[in-house]
Amino acid sequence: MHISNKVDLLSITKSLNALLLTGFCLAMFSNVVLAGIVWKAYTQKSRTITPPVISQAFTVSDGEVDAAYLEQMAEYFALLKLNVTPGSVDRQYKQLGHYISETTWHQMQPLLSEEAATIKRQNISSQFTVTKTQVALDKGLVKLTGTLKKHVGKRALEPENVSYVVALSYEEGLLSLLTLKKINKEVK
Repeated sequence: MHISNKVDLLSITKSLNALLLTGFCLAMFSNVVLAGIVWKAYTQKSRTITPPVISQAFTVSDGEVDAAYLEQMAEYFALLKLNVTPGSVDRQYKQLGHYISETTWHQMQPLLSEEAATIKRQNISSQFTVTKTQVALDKGLVKLTGTLKKHVGKRALEPENVSYVVALSYEEGLLSLLTLKKINKEVK
């Protein structure tokens, strides 16, 4: 083999190596970009949901929700807990139990069971009418203010203006109820 052929072959080999390296780098860059696009599509899928109680439209994704969604779901949870009669309390608390977070289930479930037993034993009926809502989207908190009317048997108790704070968690497209607490002092 002549020296000139060796030089040509060496030059062609170097060119091919450079071409292969460039192709490999472009393929790796494309893979990284595609992986980013797939990840964003996976975590940011948006869908419109119709809540159990409809008052306005809202949009959620796998990673986040808007304030309207939290507000409506908090109202739904409050109505399940507070609009009860001795005949409906078991069904409504069971429905509420489907949304309770695994992290707070051991605290909330016994309280709901005890409260349901008291409602049935004392023949208590209640109705909560929401008049104002405030949403802290970044914390997953919704404050519901309204009027709570109660009846013990046939005797109506004095209506009271009350506020409840509903703490919610939204992870991987799943909404969970952390707590639903009556607040005694007015929180601003």
